[in-house]
Amino acid sequence: MNPKLVAIYRSALERDRQDVTLREAVSATGYSEKQIKRDIKVWAQAGWVVYRPGQGRGHESIIQFVPSFGQKLTEWVEASFVRLTMAEAAKWLEWEWPPLLREKIQAHIWGRFGFEQTEEDRFIFPRTRALASLDPLDIHIAMEASLARHLFDRLFEWDGAIIRPSLAHHIETTRFGFRLYIRKGVMFHNGMSLSANDIVYSLNRLLRYGKQRWLFAPIERVDSPAPYVVDIHTTAHRGYVERLLSQTPASISYKGFEGTVGTGPFKLERVSEDVTRFRAFDRGLRPRPSLDVVEFVTFSEVDHAEWSMRDDHRLVKWIAEAGARYAVFNMRHSWLKDAPDVRRAILHTIDKAALVALGRERHQVAHGFFPEASLELEREARGRVDARPIRLLHLPYATATEDAMLLARQLTTAGFTVEIDVYTLSALFEEETLRRADIILCGEMMNEDLDLAFLAFMTSELSLVGKLLCGDATLRNMMDRYHQIDLDVWPSLHREVERYVTEQAYVVPLYHVARERRFPSFLGDVPIDIFGHPRYEQLWIRPSL
Repeated sequence: MNPKLVAIYRSALERDRQDVTLREAVSATGYSEKQIKRDIKVWAQAGWVVYRPGQGRGHESIIQFVPSFGQKLTEWVEASFVRLTMAEAAKWLEWEWPPLLREKIQAHIWGRFGFEQTEEDRFIFPRTRALASLDPLDIHIAMEASLARHLFDRLFEWDGAIIRPSLAHHIETTRFGFRLYIRKGVMFHNGMSLSANDIVYSLNRLLRYGKQRWLFAPIERVDSPAPYVVDIHTTAHRGYVERLLSQTPASISYKGFEGTVGTGPFKLERVSEDVTRFRAFDRGLRPRPSLDVVEFVTFSEVDHAEWSMRDDHRLVKWIAEAGARYAVFNMRHSWLKDAPDVRRAILHTIDKAALVALGRERHQVAHGFFPEASLELEREARGRVDARPIRLLHLPYATATEDAMLLARQLTTAGFTVEIDVYTLSALFEEETLRRADIILCGEMMNEDLDLAFLAFMTSELSLVGKLLCGDATLRNMMDRYHQIDLDVWPSLHREVERYVTEQAYVVPLYHVARERRFPSFLGDVPIDIFGHPRYEQLWIRPSL
């Protein structure tokens, strides 16, 4: 069996027949006659079809399914599914199955998601996209940041309230900055022992190649005077340095295997477009997870939505995200960079309440990126409407598409000319994407360390805002003040920065998100991390006795 034969069979059933013409088979599959004929010989030998070549002008070639083909197909599905991996089963959903058989296949697949207890405890979860890089220096998506916390350890851990020692068990102040003492006996996933040199390598790599250079700029250099001692040369105060070294980019990975080998509770066993698999690590710093395997399989957005809304997904948690969905003006390439009055007209035209009224994850109107401090600014006089086309880019997801359509209608009603186009996450920072955009719709989820996340959002090369506004000298001077003031003064400076980028009509915060996350009821009480994803190292299966 293959996708061509299944698609041809479905085409026949839709015509209430047991046969199709060769021309109809070509139309159903998109393959050429030559490619179809090559497969017909195999299908006929297997006893699935009878082929009757057309004789003479006006007589078409016919592919006749044997009367028992439907039963043979079902039996083949049942027998084959036992041997399939989840990644292979996911590919089946791309075939053009007869509707009833597709439902049966879906039921088989959905039944294998969740906890699976055989010779090892496994948690299998569907994803709508392949995971991007897990290299700590490249991560800018919440899911990858969450998984990185399971794959890597850092020198310190920040839980949103206090700093906890991790790979560093002690810190002391010195004349040059700080001296860290590293835990002994910690192993990398490849069996090598962690040393101070590994930490020096990871941190110096971050300082040299990281895309959050401004954030880590107060650290001048890192070296090691002894096997389990690391010196941090800096003039920054301890609170800043500890929180800085607990961030995802400061994760410690093994030289030559950055993004794949760390010391965390799970090790990366497999990564591909179809599946990513984590396996529990026995010799890590933290207690060994109860789960043996956590696996993510790539599915279509439609199939994922159908799975997540099944009746047994009764465990619902609402995660109020720090951050916001926003629109940013392209201050590098768009004609709008030289038209502040037009940008202000666009800003004042946008009706944020109408966006929130669309419902779903749209929680409340945003005037900044901190929901608890989201205060509306006084509106100035309206700007100038310009007839030049405005290219509005959005992600290819349902919510983002709805946002773009509504904003386009609002702007069109006000007299603007709007063209809507799509970009993908993987192409967000590519020059081709940026050059064709005037306004880009995006989102920022700041759930690791709100203060430092905001700073990274405004300055990092992995942030759309940081990338597009890096040329603004006034903003850069404002950001440099963070390096000179105590942490308790930061919240007021956050408000000042938000006010500046809004008043300059650089960024338009649209709405804050409260995301519904649904989990199967068999999970019980799911511990959630700061990104709104399960803490996989804390999940466990009650043994069947």
